[in-house]
Formats: sequence, C-alpha cells, structure tokens
Amino acid sequence: MMLAVSAAAPGEPIAQTDIWDDFYAAVFDGVPDAHRLFVEANTVARRHLNWDPRTAFRDGFPAVGARVDAWERCAVELGRRTLPAVLAGQDRSKVGTFVMVSTTGYACPGPDSQLVAELGLRQDVRRVSVGHMGCYAALVGLRAAIDALTARPDELVLLTCVEVISAHFRSEPTREQAVTHGLFGDACASVLLGAVPDGDDLPAAPTCPANPAGAAGDPVAARDPVATSVPAAAGDPGDAAVSVGARVLATRTEVAPGTAEHMSIRVHEDGFHLRLSPAIPSLLRESTPGFVDRLLAGTGLGVGDIRHWVMHPGGPKIVDKVGAVFGLSEA
Repeated sequence: MMLAVSAAAPGEPIAQTDIWDDFYAAVFDGVPDAHRLFVEANTVARRHLNWDPRTAFRDGFPAVGARVDAWERCAVELGRRTLPAVLAGQDRSKVGTFVMVSTTGYACPGPDSQLVAELGLRQDVRRVSVGHMGCYAALVGLRAAIDALTARPDELVLLTCVEVISAHFRSEPTREQAVTHGLFGDACASVLLGAVPDGDDLPAAPTCPANPAGAAGDPVAARDPVATSVPAAAGDPGDAAVSVGARVLATRTEVAPGTAEHMSIRVHEDGFHLRLSPAIPSLLRESTPGFVDRLLAGTGLGVGDIRHWVMHPGGPKIVDKVGAVFGLSEA
C-alpha cells in the first residue's frame, strides 16, 4: 500500500515561449515547422528545469561528465526535499529497502547512498538502483518495492524516481529533436510503501475524497476507499502534501517485439541522445487495449470499473489516442 507521496521540482517554472524565443529559436533555425512542434503542438506551457538552457548553454554545450555531475547534484537535492516528507512520523528503522529510479544519469555510489546516510536509515538498508529503463522506469521500481514487501511484509520500502532531462539538452537541428526538447522537464517523486495483510481495511485519509483509481500500464488501485495525494498549490515547485493512499492490486510491464527503434536513449560524447518516433502514439493505440486486459486479469476489475486513468504524457497525441481507445472524457 502507498502510505505517503511527495513530489518536488527545481526552480521556478519557465514559460515554453520564453525558452523558444531566447534560446531554441536559434538552435532550430531553418528546421521546417520547428516553432509549432516546440511551442504549440505539445501543449506544454511551462516547465521546471534544473539547467535553464538560456544560461547553462550560453557559452556552449558541456561534455557528458559535467552533465552527469549536474544530474547527481539535482537528484540529491530533490531527494532531500521529498524523502523527509514521506518519512514524517514514521519509524525510520523499519525502512528495509530503498529503491531509486533514474534514466538521466549514472554514478557509483549513487545519490541513494548519500541520501541513506543523511536520512539516518539503517546501515543494512537494501539499496536498489533502477537505471536506464526510460518512460516506464517507475513501474520497474514499484515492482521491486512490492517484491521487497512480499518477502519482508513487516518492513517499509522507500521508492524515489528522479529525472533531470535538462542536463542533456543539446544542439541537433531536426524536427524530431524539436519535439523531444520541447516535451520534458525535471522532477522527483518519492513514495513510502508498506504491506497490508489481506482483509485489513485501508487507513482513512482525512482530507481527500474516496476515489478508486487505476492507470493504463500503471498499478491499478483497489475499489476499497482510497485517497489521492493532496496536490501542491498551483505553480508551486515545492514539496507536495502527503496523504495515505491506494492499495496496489497489480503491476505489469511488457516488451513489444519489433519496436525498439522507435524509442531509445544512447550515451554519446555530447550527452544522452533521446529518440522518439512519430509512430509511438499509433503503436500505443494498437497495443494498449490488450495490455490493459492482461493487467486487469485476476483483479476482478474490467475497463468499465476504472474511473480515473493516469497516462505518461509523452505528448498530447499519446493521451488523445489512448483516451479515444477507452472512450475517456476530457474530464
């Protein structure tokens, strides 16, 4: 069960139009339709960025080592903001496993090692690093957390997911990169999980309505009374409020054969290269219905029972196409 959730993002939100006007208009000069792809088509209005490209890249793009150093510093700082929030009021000696997830950097020992010491966790806490799994990495981390709870149900598990995509902005004047550079921001979320014996009631949340929740490709929440996390104030990049939450009924990940070339992250001399094919929304539209049926199998739930959906928004086309498949409303 998810006992507490906290989220944080670096700095103040930066308007997409400002980033374009002040920096990326020059990078993508001469690329057909780049302004529409970067500013309009993705519907992103503002982003939180650890590295503001207008200042970070004013004198050129740094080497990959400097980029990874920036990722590590930001990951530690955001962990310092989210982890104490989910641990508030908890016995930290009960935390037996700490899972940290990131695709945008690498260090050994990693940020999790530093955070374990700063948080005063047990010396024998089991650290699990989930790296380079891309957009669904959080689900891999959640799966590892659930496995830990299944083996040791008397313990608590911390899960932190952090991405610092701004560390890998670079100059590649193509239509694909106009889309890629316009989509993503930097943020961190931490979750505290604990086991709930079968038949036990979920704890009531004092401030949130009871809403059964589920997600396409994400863990499915039970129909028992649950609480969604309390959001931070609009535009607030700081720590989100914490609340008790949903029981996890099932998780699932799948490999779609023959699709590897459509999405990739490769490390090059000038940073991480992210590739996103325009075919991805259509591929997801075709594969998602069967995937969700297999995810729900054995839970006693059907698609019609899911009242709330959370989709990783890799652009509005993905949200629109998957939403259309399941007949979801804009609300």
